[in-house]
Amino acid sequence: MTGLQLADLPQNARILAIRMSALGDIVFALPVLDALHEALPGAQIDWLVEDRHAAVLQGHPGIHEVIQVPRKAWKGGRGMAPMWQHLRGLKKRGQYDLVLDFQSNLKSALQLLFLKSPAKVGFAPPVAREGAHRFHKIHAGVPARMQRTERDLQLLRTLGWTGSANFQGAWELDGDICARYADLPNSYTLLHTTTTVYGQDKLWPAERWAGLAVALKDAGKTPLLLWTPADKAKVEEVAALSKGAASLAPATPSLAHLMALSDGAECLIGTDSGPVHLAAYRGTKVIALFGPTDPRVYHPPGDAVQIVYAGEEGVAPPPRDRSRRSPWMDKISVAMVMDAVLD
Repeated sequence: MTGLQLADLPQNARILAIRMSALGDIVFALPVLDALHEALPGAQIDWLVEDRHAAVLQGHPGIHEVIQVPRKAWKGGRGMAPMWQHLRGLKKRGQYDLVLDFQSNLKSALQLLFLKSPAKVGFAPPVAREGAHRFHKIHAGVPARMQRTERDLQLLRTLGWTGSANFQGAWELDGDICARYADLPNSYTLLHTTTTVYGQDKLWPAERWAGLAVALKDAGKTPLLLWTPADKAKVEEVAALSKGAASLAPATPSLAHLMALSDGAECLIGTDSGPVHLAAYRGTKVIALFGPTDPRVYHPPGDAVQIVYAGEEGVAPPPRDRSRRSPWMDKISVAMVMDAVLD
């Protein structure tokens, strides 16, 4: 316990949440917004996020301002100039009553250098990495295998919060975006078959995704395959292997489009990934396939979630090798997933 308590802050406190990436980790931190507004109904809460993920927060009624870190410009070859401009802008924002650093790594430490606040709260090592804890004034210690949302809420518990979390919430989306998917079948099941380069160990074989699509079709479902331009060829391979059982879903050019499409789905099936966590948080039924990642830690938020795990319940998977598909993913059969679908 620390000297500072949430109850000591003014009701109109200025609060900044820092969770810049990745998509799933941002979703895990969203329940903190409800907890903060419950404790301080008049608080102004800003959120610092990388521009590539900003769309998932825009329009959220609990956020006053989404502050974007210009990662795209920096990675796009424009050098440090956009980043320095952003960091100088942080310094001009004045003092925050509270800064919550859910990222707690070198990226967030750089932001903290330019932020003014008497209460910068983050995780203690080893959760805090790359020396980030040195930039915090208050530290929260957490066990190694704590579910990610519960871990994020621990920052508030360190400040005396004793409430219960709301693990699910959906906010209104742009009507034109929602209308884009109005002509889809009344009931469809989304399959998220790909992973990022950083998560190659989460891949489930294309042949099994195709087999699942066939089984879903035989069960009277309408399987649609999520895709982006970067992974369209791989998704088309799954569609071809399914021999017409699955087709490509309509394009989702932004995270807002992805939310609108998944909101209308009967179910979304995918590996441990941002789209799965986002759909679960917004209330869509989700079946999540876990192999190399620990379901105790990364269990998606929400009530309508089923986990298909290759390991024994309660037992953590072995250390990850992100460069190739984990053999634990090969342990998941189409029948195991269909059992969850039909449950």
